[in-house]
Amino acid sequence: MIRQFTYKELKRIIDLLFDHFKRPWILEREFKPYLEAKGYSEEEIEEIWGRAFNKGLLLLLSTPIDGDFELTIVKPESEETTEEELHEEE
Repeated sequence: MIRQFTYKELKRIIDLLFDHFKRPWILEREFKPYLEAKGYSEEEIEEIWGRAFNKGLLLLLSTPIDGDFELTIVKPESEETTEEELHEEE
């Protein structure tokens, strides 16, 4: 069974991810290796990715790099969270 992450857990994971890279964006190819190094399984990484995106903790953009396009993960500038989201246990 795949672990379900709460909103609070997702936010902490995403904050640590962006703090590690010290910029408001990362490339998709940096996302998975970082989380694997933190001990998350492939299934957990997919769950983190999907739920964080659905909760608005991540934005996805396509960025031209060296004549090709790469998926870029961006941390939204402002996170408007409701009290309900902070205590959500889905």
